[in-house]
Amino acid sequence: MATKHIHEIIAKLTGFGKADKGVKKLSSSMKKFATGLVSAAAAYKAFSTGLESIQLAGKLEGVETAFNNMRKEAGFSIDTFSKLDKALNGTADRMTIMTQANNAMLLGIADSEEQMAQMFDVAQRLAEAVGQDAAFGIESLVTGLGRQSKLMLDNLGIMVDTNKAYEKYATQLGTTVEKLTDQERKQAFINEAMRQGKDLVGGLGEESETTARQLDTFTTAITDFKVAIGQALIDTGVLGQLTSFTDVLSQMATEYREARAAED
Repeated sequence: MATKHIHEIIAKLTGFGKADKGVKKLSSSMKKFATGLVSAAAAYKAFSTGLESIQLAGKLEGVETAFNNMRKEAGFSIDTFSKLDKALNGTADRMTIMTQANNAMLLGIADSEEQMAQMFDVAQRLAEAVGQDAAFGIESLVTGLGRQSKLMLDNLGIMVDTNKAYEKYATQLGTTVEKLTDQERKQAFINEAMRQGKDLVGGLGEESETTARQLDTFTTAITDFKVAIGQALIDTGVLGQLTSFTDVLSQMATEYREARAAED
């Protein structure tokens, strides 16, 4: 009896029609039984892929809204994202770019979109030099500058002597280190770190389309494609259908466990 019940569950899941008809077909043909399982597995895989895309798109939605609001507040143009993307040579996906741009704006380390683009370019070039991807470089530089973290900047070969940075900036302002405000000390740190970063990049020579960069560009394209699929699925209102689908799967899983327990 329990075995028949299990067959009924599989028949429902694999689309054989009415339960009785499905059970009869499954009982008479193990080949159809196996095909049904493959179909169910394929459907679940497609479901999982679609769900991943929707999750990525949903997460980007919030990040992008914050990005647009903050760039407007900072007086940056609508071309900000394009400038950052261009600076990174397509090696970072939209989520990464906007997330780190948001961090940069929250930490107040860029006065203009051009300055931020230059920071991202330096980060990507230095990360590439140490065998890391653009995301690693941007996070290291943005966090390092914003929090004056020598440890994060050291990831990219930038080593700031804080006292010397303060002295240099105080001289430029015509004052003393003791009279520098917290904001001026932060700016002194940023100036010195970026000076070193630019010098290091200058020593790397001209940019080249390496295999590693091509792979990063390919990975970025795949991630952005997944997000685009997710956005399209969201627009179709598929979330409600997916919820119903998961409810059905959950119910069938429960019935299956109960049937197995009865069989034992």
